[in-house]
Amino acid sequence: MAHGPLEFYSSLIREVEGECAFVRIGDGFLIGGSRTGQVVCWRVSTGEEVWRSDFEGPCSESDIYEGLLFFSESNKVHAIEIETGVVLWSVELEGSSDLVKFANGSIWATSSVYNFEIQDYSEGAVWKIDNEGSITSKWPTVGRAWTLSLSDNSAILGLSRPKCGIATISEENGVVYVPLGNDLPVSIGKGIESGMLVFGHSDGSITEIYEESISSLNIGRSAVSAIEVGNGWIVGMESGEIVSGGGFDSWSMEQNGPIDVLSFGPSVKNDKCVWSSSWQDQSKISVIDMATGNVNLEVFHMGRIVSSFFSADSICFGDSEGLVLLIEGEVVRRRFSVSGEEFGEDEMRSEMRKKIRRLRG
Repeated sequence: MAHGPLEFYSSLIREVEGECAFVRIGDGFLIGGSRTGQVVCWRVSTGEEVWRSDFEGPCSESDIYEGLLFFSESNKVHAIEIETGVVLWSVELEGSSDLVKFANGSIWATSSVYNFEIQDYSEGAVWKIDNEGSITSKWPTVGRAWTLSLSDNSAILGLSRPKCGIATISEENGVVYVPLGNDLPVSIGKGIESGMLVFGHSDGSITEIYEESISSLNIGRSAVSAIEVGNGWIVGMESGEIVSGGGFDSWSMEQNGPIDVLSFGPSVKNDKCVWSSSWQDQSKISVIDMATGNVNLEVFHMGRIVSSFFSADSICFGDSEGLVLLIEGEVVRRRFSVSGEEFGEDEMRSEMRKKIRRLRG
């Protein structure tokens, strides 16, 4: 198993101002958005900065579609033309804008209002916005949506207290609340186009939803902190456990710190892999064989990995210090094949410093 700094395996390292809120790859561009409200776009082929824009508040989530970037920031949702950086429209929501996804010609977004008296999110809303930036529908919800998935012409929310469970939202039926049977708030979740949904809870249990079937499984001993979903699911816990199941081969493993990120990503041995990042004084990124749970590559990063995105044969990460790192399959496999020796701490720090110096000119 190869070791070393994440920077050694990265094709591109860039920086945004403040902690990363989201990272994206698409149409030959790498994009990062930060908690300070800065959004930056770089061209992958050359590494050059294409544009940099500053907004008022923290960015939250993003989605891309056919050359457009949609993202939530403070109490707004914006649409930007990726190639030019031109803001095509901005829509103001009520409360804090949280999640955003594009499907079937519409942008779906969620917002929430924090109640200081009860120290929780007491109300929220789901918004449907057309391509021109006009709000076409709005549905108030009880509590905040912590997850947003889209299926056909409806949205599925994972809800916090006081409602918990999930809500399905559509033009035809409005808001329909569906209890999950455990009365626990949904802390994280993910869905895929085939219709499979997986939600994580604070007690280490998950809820699987496929078509009309709802089932719950107790698989861990702490809160679910990360989920990846395909033909099955892979779940990470705050305790450091990673568990695979559903349609995937069943295996489990332990890391030394909470699992911050789980994402499919490029392989290093031409097998199917999932990338995980755990935290204990530094980030440990593991490339795990999905069939066996064996770790093929283990690398380290001094900042805490807080966001990721996978597309085609590339994965990108954003960290707590504002670094954005792009890892391309061809590059990581080439460097993996020649990195036989393990990196010591001095070599790791030296490699990182050289990369950062090049980044900052």
